[in-house]
Amino acid sequence: MTVIDPIILFFLLGVFAVLLRSELRLPAAAYDLMSMVLLLAIGMKGGVELARQPFSDLAPQVFTVMAMGFALPLVAYPVLRYAGRFQRADAASIAAHYGSVSVGTYAVAVANFASRQVAVEAHMPLLLAVLEIPAILVGILLARGKGSRGVRNSAWDASSNVRIEVVCDAATADIIAARLRAHYYDNYAMILFLTDVVVLRPEKF
Repeated sequence: MTVIDPIILFFLLGVFAVLLRSELRLPAAAYDLMSMVLLLAIGMKGGVELARQPFSDLAPQVFTVMAMGFALPLVAYPVLRYAGRFQRADAASIAAHYGSVSVGTYAVAVANFASRQVAVEAHMPLLLAVLEIPAILVGILLARGKGSRGVRNSAWDASSNVRIEVVCDAATADIIAARLRAHYYDNYAMILFLTDVVVLRPEKF
């Protein structure tokens, strides 16, 4: 009888929990701790193995993986943006996801190989980190846009938020909302809402 690795079992548990729309989830503190331990374990193992190998032998693979990390999000983004009709931020985040790699998925794959006694190159954790960084950077740049997009061009502090309230009739409110959606939604984090109000001092308006 073959015993399935616990990591594989937890991975399958997560898949079935999502498919069944279950509310099963770890506490946030436990999730953060496990993620940190996993990243430290993979990083330390990769660093130890990397120290045993000359970097000149790994350089071609490192630069190839780094190029993939830059190229994959750039290829996926226009497809998601224009063919999939995603908003800028959504398209950029999904593109970065496809350009990078899931540490959890990597850990499951390594555990599966180990259970089957399949040898894996010791420098794979290094390539994991190399693939992750450029994809995230490209995703951030794509989400921000170019030029002044995504940047507050004013004297406001960098961490400040601005709230603008307009009192007007329904027709004017619809025109303002339509223009904001058309020209600002893609590049700015905005919250727009319409509500009925009663003006107590109409002589001031």
